[in-house]
Amino acid sequence: MGDATTISWTDATWNPIRGCSRVSEGCRNCYAERVAARFSDAGQAYEGLADRTRKGSKWTGVVRLIPEHLADPLRWKRPRRIFVNSMSDLFHEELDDEQIDLVFAAMLLAPHHTFQVLTKRAARMRAYLENDDLYERVLHAADRFRRERPELNQVGISNPATSPARWIWLGVSVENQAAADERIPELLRTPAAVRFLSCEPLIGPVDLERWTHRCSSCVCSSCPPGFDADTAMGQRRLSWVIAGCESGPGARACSVEWLRSLRDQCSSAGVAFFLKQAQETALGECGDPENPNGDTPCGQRVTAYIVSPSTASYSCGCTVEGPEDGVGVPLGAGEGSKRKGGGVIELPYLDGVQHAAFPGARL
Repeated sequence: MGDATTISWTDATWNPIRGCSRVSEGCRNCYAERVAARFSDAGQAYEGLADRTRKGSKWTGVVRLIPEHLADPLRWKRPRRIFVNSMSDLFHEELDDEQIDLVFAAMLLAPHHTFQVLTKRAARMRAYLENDDLYERVLHAADRFRRERPELNQVGISNPATSPARWIWLGVSVENQAAADERIPELLRTPAAVRFLSCEPLIGPVDLERWTHRCSSCVCSSCPPGFDADTAMGQRRLSWVIAGCESGPGARACSVEWLRSLRDQCSSAGVAFFLKQAQETALGECGDPENPNGDTPCGQRVTAYIVSPSTASYSCGCTVEGPEDGVGVPLGAGEGSKRKGGGVIELPYLDGVQHAAFPGARL
């Protein structure tokens, strides 16, 4: 896969690994699995990695390192945010540590970029970053790139376990509370400059209080059960939360209340919040009792264009009305948004406000 992407929270994708397998409910309608299956015929990029079946698409569980793409970020001169392995999982159990070392070495040698690493295998990520031999192995892997590009000898590499690179962000997918309870504690114990969550597809409510609550003492009696002392002292905490509904075939519902809750939790904790996509609020059709629209209604769906938290323009196929007081649209489109299939909006407005914040590095 190339570097072009339509993912709104990143600038490019980089896939030095191909292939994956399902691990939780968030994987049920995996977009990467569908894409891989389309390119799985003999001679194509995902041959042997995914299958097309009568019921849809399915990963085979085979995961493959793609050596010719390892150095891609080193060739990209313009700084960009790079989503690492949008079509796989860097910490998949079929990869050995030495293969992951090559990917980490390439990231460490490209400090002009920002790398966004997202996994559902949080325990493997933590174990990898805490390995006593990690620094020695990564330096060895970096030699492969430095032999081909002598100028990289000028780029120093710190120990990822003790001095995490500020340009490598580590995150976990959190689709519901069960995933949060399993993966967030592992993430918070993983050495990283920036830790983030991707709550997409969000298929259930998620309470983050035990990991975002902050107090002045690690023995605070009001801390929720299971609260981590490091988090209480503000030393290891979440920096960013991405949220979004599921889209595509078989998409499951995402309540606006779940999105509001994450927004409010992030605001209270000082965590950057990015609402990637959401299902547009249904406003009915032109001609129904709420939208009579004269004697000749067109019958088309009524949509809203958000102007401000208190103002919106409503339209259908036959009329465009002027701004009205009181937006009344929990989720709608506005400047910078994009309508997608199935009524999904990319970069939507939640209660009249678009949320597209990015974190600053915190050690």
